[in-house]
Amino acid sequence: MSPREVYKSREEEFSASADRLRKLAERLSMARLAAFAGGLVLFAVLLSLSVIAAVVTLTAALVLFAWLVIKYENTEKSRKRDLRLAEINRLELKCLDGDFSGFKTGEEYAERDHPYSYDLDIFGKASLFQYICRTTSRPASDRLAGYLKHPAALEEILLRQETVAELQPLTDWRQELMTLGYLNAGAGNDPAPLMQWLRSDDLFRKTGREKMITGSLSLFALAAVIAVIAGLPAGILAPVLGVNFIFYFTRYRRISKLQEQVSRSSDLLKAYSTIIRLIEGGHFTSPLLQKLQSAFRNEIAASDRIRQLSKLVGRLDSRLNVLVSIPLNLLFFTDIHFCLALERWKRGHAYRIPGWFASMAEFEVLASLGNMAFNNPEWVFPKVTEDYFVFSAQKMGHPLIPAGRRISNDFTAEGAGKAIIVTGSNMSGKSTFLRTCGVNAVLAFTGAPVCASAFTVSLVRLHSSMRVSDSLEENISSFYAELRRLRAIISGAESDPKVFLLLDEILRGTNSDDRYTGSVALIKQLTGYGAVAMVATHDLRLAGLEQELPQSIENYHFDVKVNDEELFFDYRLTPGICSSFNASLLMKKMGIKV
Repeated sequence: MSPREVYKSREEEFSASADRLRKLAERLSMARLAAFAGGLVLFAVLLSLSVIAAVVTLTAALVLFAWLVIKYENTEKSRKRDLRLAEINRLELKCLDGDFSGFKTGEEYAERDHPYSYDLDIFGKASLFQYICRTTSRPASDRLAGYLKHPAALEEILLRQETVAELQPLTDWRQELMTLGYLNAGAGNDPAPLMQWLRSDDLFRKTGREKMITGSLSLFALAAVIAVIAGLPAGILAPVLGVNFIFYFTRYRRISKLQEQVSRSSDLLKAYSTIIRLIEGGHFTSPLLQKLQSAFRNEIAASDRIRQLSKLVGRLDSRLNVLVSIPLNLLFFTDIHFCLALERWKRGHAYRIPGWFASMAEFEVLASLGNMAFNNPEWVFPKVTEDYFVFSAQKMGHPLIPAGRRISNDFTAEGAGKAIIVTGSNMSGKSTFLRTCGVNAVLAFTGAPVCASAFTVSLVRLHSSMRVSDSLEENISSFYAELRRLRAIISGAESDPKVFLLLDEILRGTNSDDRYTGSVALIKQLTGYGAVAMVATHDLRLAGLEQELPQSIENYHFDVKVNDEELFFDYRLTPGICSSFNASLLMKKMGIKV
């Protein structure tokens, strides 16, 4: 089955199941009401005939009511799960049509000064991050952003490729992983406050003494309560509870500080526990997945440890309910006992948490890449080499352009110290082609499949200068901003020439003569270092450098065809220099008399 057929089938299956469960839940709701009301009516009727019969009937009705309540809650839980799975498959169907707006944008990871992510639309709306991301936890989103910002080492890329290939067909498992995160509201919360608490010093250090004192005071308070019930004056409670209050008050600041550190982490921990439990139960063959899975295996499963912490945090959060908290603390010091239990948990397991969260995040990211691979079965895993320089692609297209509208091209560049000059008319596809090369290189360096039928690329640093704008905040012009970016490119190429540069209309902020002179100087300087650059330009004079530097310059172009003053673009990359331009015709169509 094709990805579309799989998603359509699953969407229909889970929608139908959710509808059946909805009807069942409605019947169970009516049944529990009937059981409760019927039990009361029968109790009233039978009470005058037989007390035993009335009590037995009421007990049976309440047992039935309790069973129906549990059954209803389980049914609702299953219904919500199926609704979420149906929604996941609907979103994937939209993604196949080019609409992936239903997923995280990753805008918080955008960096204008990053070497390439801003120019290549790696983050933000309609970005590569949004296209890939199926993570639900914050650590996983952070890890995916790191994948896209920083190329991995060759060995790591190969391990990821094997892992993504294993996860690619596991649609049930991948979607279950997503569903567990979506069904737990705290999954997307930032765990940073919790991690800070895990690294902090204990607030209750003399735990043995605390337990002895709280135990003794609780026994005195309980004895006083029993004495009052037995008939002694209630006034004896005042000094006992007063002492308890003073003792609790001396610990109140520490309790509040600890509660502030871990507050609202219960839902997050519950979500992580369910996600990790699914990972623990998986059966994987790739070395990377087995290594990540081994991080959770100990004498007691990591998911159980995290769920235990979630319960402890939830209990401490219950102190916010004043009506319950005050009597419990005056008698039994429940807040102190919860704090002691939390710090005991921290001393025993805090050092494992970073590894658990990191492995969980890695699983989510790799599952996202597996999902992308499943959605695009025609894409290939690239060959990544440390030999400098090779970029060879067949039928390469932009991953974010839907297959029905995507135009693919073959392209090969080999050898160090080269500049590929791409000329062409307005809107012919020069900038898109540069981004196509860049985005596919980013995918290759993350260990993901690329949008091509064959692809080989050197593992290099990627740097671009394509989308430069002024900055009011820094009070700099777009031209000066571009010069700063080019300075960074030059410095990087000088120190390490193993770089692939994507440059679009360089030095556009100055006059044509200075622009040409500066562009020629920049190209010669970069190729002299041994770097490889792809330069998109309207200036045909740059293409003439091939005559001066035949070993360093390669010319390609995108052409435009005119038929009865109508423009036609085929977006096909062709060797050589462009000979047709469209600016005059476009201006004429806008009413400018040329």
